[in-house]
Amino acid sequence: MTHLHIDFETRSEAELTEVGTDNYARHPSTDVWCMAYCMDDGPTYLTADDMFLPSLARDHVRKGNLVVAHNAAFELAIWNNVCVPRYGWPPLKPEQMRDTMVMAYALGLPGSLENAAAATGIAQQKDLAGQRLMLQMCKPKPGGGWWDEPEKKEKLFDYCRQDVEVERALDKRILPLSPAEQALWVLDRRINERGIAIGRQAIERAVAVVLVEQDRLNAELRAITGNFVGFVTEVARLTKWIQQQGVAIDGLAKADVLDALALDDLPDNVRRALEIRQEAGKSSTAKLNAMLKGASPDGRIRNTKQYHGANTGRWAGRRVQPDNFPRPTLLKTEEDVEEAFAALRRLPPERFAAWARMFHGSAMHVLADMLRGMIVAAKGHDLIAADFANIEGRVLAWLAGEKWKLKAFADYDAGKGPDLYLVSAGRIYGCEPAEAKPHRQIGKVAELALGYQGGVGAFQQMAKTYGVKLSDERAGEIKDAWRYYHPEILAYWYAVEAAAIGAVRNPGAQIEVGAKGAAVKFRVSGSFLFCKLPSGRCIAYPYPQIREIETPWGECKDALTYKTVLDSTARKKAKIVDDPTNKGSWWRIATYGGSLVENITQAVARDILAESLFRLEARGYPVVMHVHDEAVAEVPHDFGSVEEMSAIMAEVPAWAKGLPVAVEGWRGGRYRK
Repeated sequence: MTHLHIDFETRSEAELTEVGTDNYARHPSTDVWCMAYCMDDGPTYLTADDMFLPSLARDHVRKGNLVVAHNAAFELAIWNNVCVPRYGWPPLKPEQMRDTMVMAYALGLPGSLENAAAATGIAQQKDLAGQRLMLQMCKPKPGGGWWDEPEKKEKLFDYCRQDVEVERALDKRILPLSPAEQALWVLDRRINERGIAIGRQAIERAVAVVLVEQDRLNAELRAITGNFVGFVTEVARLTKWIQQQGVAIDGLAKADVLDALALDDLPDNVRRALEIRQEAGKSSTAKLNAMLKGASPDGRIRNTKQYHGANTGRWAGRRVQPDNFPRPTLLKTEEDVEEAFAALRRLPPERFAAWARMFHGSAMHVLADMLRGMIVAAKGHDLIAADFANIEGRVLAWLAGEKWKLKAFADYDAGKGPDLYLVSAGRIYGCEPAEAKPHRQIGKVAELALGYQGGVGAFQQMAKTYGVKLSDERAGEIKDAWRYYHPEILAYWYAVEAAAIGAVRNPGAQIEVGAKGAAVKFRVSGSFLFCKLPSGRCIAYPYPQIREIETPWGECKDALTYKTVLDSTARKKAKIVDDPTNKGSWWRIATYGGSLVENITQAVARDILAESLFRLEARGYPVVMHVHDEAVAEVPHDFGSVEEMSAIMAEVPAWAKGLPVAVEGWRGGRYRK
C-alpha cells in the first residue's frame, strides 16, 4: 500500500511544552511554515506560503490511504486543526496514521527522530543546525513578528525536507506495529483526545495557597539561617549552610533529605530547615500550575499518556503525569478530602493555609493530598475506576507456575482464604496466616520487593516506603524465607536468564521458558532479541550481546547486555557496560534474570489492561484515563455500575487461561486512589 510521508514546521505564540499539543494546534496564532511530503520512494516535495495541497496528496488522504509521520499525534493535530479549517484540506483520521516514533518505542529504540536514526544506523541523519533554526522560528521575534527572512525560510524548508527523508528511511528500517497494536494506538489517540476534566476554580485557589505558604516558609528559612539562605530554591546555599552547622550532607535530593532527617543527633535548626525545604519544594504542587496551563478552554487536559513509553509496552505519563501523583498521607479518608475541598472553597488562601496547618500539620502536604481530587467528572457525569488487584504478583505466579500461590489468590478471590500479604507473612514466620496479622506489613514489603530477585537492599528500600524498620540481618533472613517458599519463581529467574543468553548465542533458535500455557519464547532476529509473550506480542532488546561482567559480590559471569535509553536517574541504577564517559542517552547495559522477569511480568499485566480497554469501549464505558493497572471511565450519572465495569475488566483473555484476576473499583465525582 502506498505511504504518504509528511512533516510539518509550525510557528505559534503558544509554548508547545507548556500548553500541550491540543491547545497549541487550536491556538489562533498557530500556523504552518511548510509541510514536506513524499510518496513511497518518490521525490520529496514541499508546500509553503499558501499551503496548497496538490491533488496527489489530497486524493490519497480522501481515499483513506496511509500517512506516516514521526510523532504522528502532532501532525494529526496540526493537519485537522490548522490545515483543514484554514486551507481546506480533507480531514485526516487516526486510523490512517502510522507513527515511526511509536514503532521505534516498540522496538526499544529512542523516540526522537535524531536518536532513532542514529541508533538504527541509517544513512539519512537529522539536520541539527536546521533544528536550532526551527526552535528559533517556531516562536515570535522578541519585538514581535515572525522570523520570515527569505534565507531563513529556505533553510527551514531544507530542514523539513530532510526530516521527511530521515523518517522515510527509518520507516524502512524498523518493523511496523502489529494490527492489534496499531488498533491499540488508535484507541490510545481516542482516549488522549477525550482528555480529563479538572476543577479549575479549586486549582486556582490552591495555587494562591501555595504562593502564600512559599512566602511564609521562605521568611522562616531566612530567620533560621540568619538571611544566609533567602529562598528554599537556593539549593547550593542551603547545602553550604547545613554543612557549616557541622552536618555532613552531599545535597538536597529527596533521599539526602530523608537520610538527614532520620539522624537522631540532627540540630533542631537544621532539622527545621530541611523540613521547610521538604515542604516548600514538593514537586507535586508544581502540577497545579501545569494543570492550569495545560487545560483546554473546555476545562480538559489532553495527551497525558504516551503509548509504549516503556520497553515493556506500558504507557508513560506526559505533562501533568497522573501516574506519579503522590499517595495521600494526611487526608486518610474521602471524607477528609471533601472536607479539605470545602475549606478551600470557603476560606481565603491565608486562612486555608492556617486551617490546614492546625488540623493536619502542613498546608503543602494537604494540597498534595488533594491533587488527585483536582481531576473531576464533567457536569452530569461520574468517574468509575476499576483497578486490577495485585496484578503483578498474580502474573508472576502464573508465569512461573507457583501453584500454591495461584491457589491462594483464587481462594482469596472466592472468599475462602486470607489475603496474600498474610499468607506470605505466615510462611515467613512459620505460622498460620491468622496468627501473622502483626506481621502483615512485612509480608507486604516482601511481596513487593522480592519477586524480581531483589535482595536486602531492595527489601530495605521498600520497607522504608511502608514504615517498616528491620536490621539488614533480619531482612536477609526474610529474603531467604521468601525464596524458600517460592521455588518455582526462584527457578524461573535463572531459567529466563539462561533462555535469553541461549537465544543470543544461537541466533534464529527459539527457546521457550515458563509454565505450561504461560511460556515465553526468546529468539534473535536481525539486530534484536525478541521475547514473545503469551499474548503474542513481543518485547524487544536492541543489539544484544553476551559480555563478561563483574557481579556485586565480586564474581565474573556472562551476562546478557543490550542497548537502551537511560536518563540521568536510570543511569545511577543500571549496570552500564559501555564507556562511562558516554554523554548521550543510548547506553549498553547488562541485565539479569530478575530484571528480565520483571519486564515480562509488567508486559503481560499491560496486555491484560490493553485488552480490557477495548472491552470497556465496546460496552459503553469511555475511558478517559488509565494509571498503571487502573482504568477510569467517565459516564452519565444514570449509566453503568462499578460492578459491571469491574466484571468487564476481570474477563480473562483466552491466552491467559488459569490466571486469577481480581478487580476493585469505585464511583464518584473526583479521582482518588
